[in-house]
Amino acid sequence: MIIRLTALINPKCLSTHPDPEFYLYDPPLAEREEGSTAPIKRQPTAKREGVAQVDDFTVKNQTAHPVHLVTIDCCLYDSGDGTRCDCALAHEQQIRFVEFSHGVFRRRSARVEKCIPQLAATINDFYALGIIPAGSVVQAIICVGFTEDFPPRTAMTDIRTVQLNLLVKAPVAVELRVSDETTFV
Repeated sequence: MIIRLTALINPKCLSTHPDPEFYLYDPPLAEREEGSTAPIKRQPTAKREGVAQVDDFTVKNQTAHPVHLVTIDCCLYDSGDGTRCDCALAHEQQIRFVEFSHGVFRRRSARVEKCIPQLAATINDFYALGIIPAGSVVQAIICVGFTEDFPPRTAMTDIRTVQLNLLVKAPVAVELRVSDETTFV
C-alpha cells in the first residue's frame, strides 16, 4: 500500500513521521486582514510541534515504523471543496482516514453524522486510484472531542457504520471510530 501511496499522491501532500507519538490538528480559519477582500484560504491538517492541545488528534506509533500523513482537505483537494475528509494515515498495510469536526459540546451527534459522506467519498477516491486494494479493511475516524467505546456499545454507532459502508462503493470494509486518538501496533 505504501508504494502505491507514495507513487500516486502529490509529494507536497505527503509527510512521514517515525515518532512514537505525535499530534495532528486542523488549523483554524485565518482572520482576514483589515481592508482585505482576498479570500481566506484554509490550511491543511498539520503536525503539532510541542505539547498537545485540547482539539488535537493523537497518533501512537508503538513500532516506530514510519507513519505516512496524507493531507487531503486543502492539499489534495481545494480548500473550498469540503466533500473529502481532512487527512489519512498509512502505516505498513493499514490506512486510516480522519475527519476533524470540533465545535461546541452540544450537537456532537450531528457533527459525527456530517462526517460520514466526507469519509466515504475519500475512501472511494483512494480505492479508485488503486491505493486501497479490494478486500481491505480500513478505518474511518471522526475526531469530535470525545472517544466512544470500541466495539461500540450504542446502536447509533452501529447505524452510522452501516451508513458509511453503504456510501463506500469500493469492495472494502470500513470500521468507524469516534475518537481523538489512534494506535498503530
